[in-house]
Amino acid sequence: MDRFTEEQMIDLVAYQNLYGPITPRRMDLLFARLAMDLISPHLKKGKRSTLRDHLMVWSRADRVSRSGREMLGIVQGLQRQFDRDDKSRGRRGRRGRSRTRREV
Repeated sequence: MDRFTEEQMIDLVAYQNLYGPITPRRMDLLFARLAMDLISPHLKKGKRSTLRDHLMVWSRADRVSRSGREMLGIVQGLQRQFDRDDKSRGRRGRRGRSRTRREV
């Protein structure tokens, strides 16, 4: 702070208010904002993503700490979704195969 004059500090704050932070984190924020803009047309109507959804967390201190039970719940939810997708994929495959047999 001693390196900057009061006038330079005012300029830096004004720049930061207009264009975002003046730190290495700036690129993370810019890419997160870009990701928000890219993904928004592909979401269901009424759904919106937040900047936090796309922002990379590099430090363990910034991450939300979860208990073992919470992590287990997340893994079980992923497994249930995988099983559901696998079953629906299997049903579609069987239907497709039976049609080709009838045609032959």
